[in-house]
Amino acid sequence: MNARAVQERAMVDENRIVKLESDVQHLQADVTEIKGEIKSLRNALDLLRTEFLSFKTEVAKEFGSVRASIESLGTDIESLRTAIERAKLWMVVTGAGMILSVWGAALALARFLKP
Repeated sequence: MNARAVQERAMVDENRIVKLESDVQHLQADVTEIKGEIKSLRNALDLLRTEFLSFKTEVAKEFGSVRASIESLGTDIESLRTAIERAKLWMVVTGAGMILSVWGAALALARFLKP
């Protein structure tokens, strides 16, 4: 009976080895598939990195142009302030001249109508 138990055990061990070999083949296929996926993800990541760097460059250019616009706007604002101050001065001088002119005309008319 001991020989029979050894024979059954040997058959069971062979079946287990065959099952393990089959499982290892499936694992190898899965690992190969995972490697392929990792390579494609690496390629996609490299593409994304390239696009991000080009986007970063474009954003830097745009911010540079915005900065230049703001700086030129600063000089434009200063020239606008100067123009406004000149216009104010012109209006004050013109207004004062107008008032003096009206007073002079009123005095002349008063002299003329004076009996």
